[in-house]
Amino acid sequence: MEEVEVYTFDNQDYIVIDKINEYLYLSNEKDSHDMMIRKVDSNDDTLLLPLDSDEEFENALLLLTRKKVQEEGI
Repeated sequence: MEEVEVYTFDNQDYIVIDKINEYLYLSNEKDSHDMMIRKVDSNDDTLLLPLDSDEEFENALLLLTRKKVQEEGI
């Protein structure tokens, strides 16, 4: 069985579905349509922070998209 990382926000458990650089891509354990992106604090790797701006959100999505495209060889 594969080990998964789980974080809790507002009494909801989110599973790490991917990690790219400092970004964690999380999905709600009970609702796969409920997703979020957080970044690991550079001073405390146990602390997850929200993204700073829409631009950072777009960059994080671009990283994920590029990775998925490479994995699928498109």
